[in-house]
Amino acid sequence: MINIFKKKQIKHIQEWEYDLLKNIAQKLPEKYSFLLKQVSKDFILDSVPNEFLNKGWKRTILNQNLYPIYRNNDINYQLVGIKIYDLKDGQQKEVDLDLYEGVLIGYKVQAGEFDFGKIDITALREEIFTPSEQDSKYKQFLSGKKSKHLDLHNGFEIELTGKNYYVIKDLEDGNYLSIDDTGKVYGMFHNPFLVELIHENLSEFIDQVNAGQFSIEQYYKSKVD
Repeated sequence: MINIFKKKQIKHIQEWEYDLLKNIAQKLPEKYSFLLKQVSKDFILDSVPNEFLNKGWKRTILNQNLYPIYRNNDINYQLVGIKIYDLKDGQQKEVDLDLYEGVLIGYKVQAGEFDFGKIDITALREEIFTPSEQDSKYKQFLSGKKSKHLDLHNGFEIELTGKNYYVIKDLEDGNYLSIDDTGKVYGMFHNPFLVELIHENLSEFIDQVNAGQFSIEQYYKSKVD
């Protein structure tokens, strides 16, 4: 996501990660050829550890101006079973890709010295996301809501300490604004770790944001500066 706060961010993604994703995209069957254009520095601006998923997962920070070009609501699954040879320990390392709305929103891999000529996709399979009860509750709360300052209909679900949340604003570097399945609004920050209730009512929160009574920028700065 483009940095809306005009604050220069340290880039976390490394060159080998771009190379890894590019080579995997080239190796995958034609069905997944849409990933070839996505794995670029123009679209994937960075990636950061996803503190809200299992160890090893990273979230991609995407160029939101290009997001609508690649969006496909029919593609929601993880690609698993991808393996690549690690020259350091002579072992096959697994790589998982997280696709939401047809977009590569994350990946799981351990760092290594990889041989891109030895990518094994014989066990490739899709683990499809199925709508949950929480999904319908989120849609119920978000239906008809509009805000140019929030990602009300392009968010994603995360699980934290046994509870599910739906992200309505990606603040970058693993920080989010989210709602729970009762419509309460939270701020989530990973360093230092914090889950903070912002507002009891989503509709009132959106109205305050739209009216300029709640500044996302000021709130963000108060937590990270």
